[in-house]
Amino acid sequence: MPPVSHPFKRGALVILMNYNDHAPPHVHVKYQTDVRNYRIEIETLLWMRPGKELPPALRKLVEAWVAVHKDELLDEWQKARRGEQVMIVG
Repeated sequence: MPPVSHPFKRGALVILMNYNDHAPPHVHVKYQTDVRNYRIEIETLLWMRPGKELPPALRKLVEAWVAVHKDELLDEWQKARRGEQVMIVG
């Protein structure tokens, strides 16, 4: 899963996008080495069945970042679905 961005504290949170992922368009959030539990839909900003929740302040930061970069993320999602290289956003 390639990184789409490192928007906060150089690696404390990493936004990732999977090349073979399922719909709806979403990104994974890697937090404290855990990437499986944090996924957010790009268009709706809804969190997808979290096993755990990010701390509230981090959730808000991720939601705000995804909202600001929504169009770019959706473009990268389409590239990933076509097997093209994903670029860093933000």
